[in-house]
Amino acid sequence: MAELVIVVAVVGIVTAFAVVRVRTSRSAMRVQNSIRQLASYMEKARIDAVRRHGNTSVTFTDTRTYSVWMDFNNGGNATTRTFTFEDDVRLASSELPNVTFNWRGRTSTSGTSCVTTFSVSDSPGNGLSVDVSGSGDVTVENQQPSLPNVVYSSNVNSSDGIDSRAVVTGTGTTDNTPCMDLSGGGVAADSGPPSCNIQVNTSSISIKKNGGATGNVVVSMSNPSLVVVTAPSNLTVSPTSKSVTNSGSSFSIVSKNTLRGPFNVTFTSQCGSSITVKVNVTN
Repeated sequence: MAELVIVVAVVGIVTAFAVVRVRTSRSAMRVQNSIRQLASYMEKARIDAVRRHGNTSVTFTDTRTYSVWMDFNNGGNATTRTFTFEDDVRLASSELPNVTFNWRGRTSTSGTSCVTTFSVSDSPGNGLSVDVSGSGDVTVENQQPSLPNVVYSSNVNSSDGIDSRAVVTGTGTTDNTPCMDLSGGGVAADSGPPSCNIQVNTSSISIKKNGGATGNVVVSMSNPSLVVVTAPSNLTVSPTSKSVTNSGSSFSIVSKNTLRGPFNVTFTSQCGSSITVKVNVTN
């Protein structure tokens, strides 16, 4: 009987671990599937913009839903279709991405270009970061997708209206300038009355992913009050609460994982006012 009880206990423990691993794997797979579908439609929208010599777009309407505007049927007319992430998968970063491709397959219509970065995650903390460069390249965790080879005819005749002497100029250097404002400074909006005025020394800060660098925000109050911090799960803020006076108190912010993008950290005073600082997590 004792041996039977031990065997049953061991089997129960092993089964419990197996169930947890299966659930974790399924959760991570949902994140990967959602990102794979999003990246695929972004690539299709980019190709369609070049093919039709027009514009296409991928726009998030909320943290789980995005709309793709492109020619889905190759009929020459763009239509909108809406897609939703799989269960428990949502945007982790604070801003809703809006990516528009022009007829050149680029995301920028002006002379400047930058990289749009955002993150997607689930409740257990499985997450991936997506970058869309100014040239239109879509990468997931810094890995570019494999694109199909396109075969071009080597027989170019002047009668085709093509100048065989044409040279495409450019640089092989990738522009990794983020679209996020990394300059810092500025004044954040305070939601409280003058008697409960809360201030911060900067409206935005930039830190490195996965604990690569620590940012600091100095919070001050017109009248002494307890300040409580609210932050997303991928950021660690220390301390989480502190009594703050008009002389100011420092709060340190560090990234806990590899998720990148803009994230909001809110400081709320006991007297009711609050202020939000944008934390830009980069490579």
